[in-house]
Amino acid sequence: MDQSRKNKYIIAAVVFVALLLGIYFLFIFKKSPGQIKPRGVESGEVAEITDIELAKRPYVTLTPTSDGAEIIISIENMAAFDRIEYELTYQADNPTSPGTKIQRGATGTDINTKDPKYKKSILLGTASRGVRNPDTGVTDGILSLHMIKGDTQYDSQTPWDLMRAGAAGTAVSDRSGNITLKIPPLGKNYWLILSDTVGVPQGGTFTIENVTLPVYGVFSVAPSFKSSATVTIKSTSEKSSLFAFTSQENKWQEIKSQYLPSAKSLTANVSGLATFVVVSSK
Repeated sequence: MDQSRKNKYIIAAVVFVALLLGIYFLFIFKKSPGQIKPRGVESGEVAEITDIELAKRPYVTLTPTSDGAEIIISIENMAAFDRIEYELTYQADNPTSPGTKIQRGATGTDINTKDPKYKKSILLGTASRGVRNPDTGVTDGILSLHMIKGDTQYDSQTPWDLMRAGAAGTAVSDRSGNITLKIPPLGKNYWLILSDTVGVPQGGTFTIENVTLPVYGVFSVAPSFKSSATVTIKSTSEKSSLFAFTSQENKWQEIKSQYLPSAKSLTANVSGLATFVVVSSK
């Protein structure tokens, strides 16, 4: 090959590389963050969980361990989605700056939606060489779910609260005041989480379209109560029924309840912690 032809090939190669770089910077590198599509969502469509009927939404429980240092997250009823990811975030005391808070959290991307249940332990704090340093002052918990079906991602953000109850008896409420549970003395202190469960446990004998949202669960390793507790849940329907689902027994029960018009709430005596579902008679 003579030198002139060789120079032509070199020039053509340089022009080709420059053209590729130009395309990269014009259409890819300079794409703004708002134009970048969510992972796995080809169309870029992001919708809210309210676009998914209640029967197809995942049912989520958050159960703290006896020392309050870990949360066991459990997710069921996932078959309607190709993939589910989550972020569990909260505020905790800042160990390096007393009197201030820092945001902590954990993520989960290892969920197989074809499984009947996903279950994982999340440590609230740090651990080194077998020594746990749990976070203190945990507040303002938020569970964010990203549920992908085809080209659409459905997003959900639900609150959860970590509280201590037990030895002397206590009353716990969610941060919006929608549900209050007066717990009798349990003999020792236990940690519990009160949270929005996103979906509803399967197997209820009620019409799921008549369920009043949100659905709340109170989760703990605490045993059944020796005396009754009182649960009160806000409801605008005077014709409402109360159902309870206990995760430990995997059992539904209709609870005898009373509607209080002055307080616009439903109240009942219960024997343990559960997922409480208010169903209106339309």
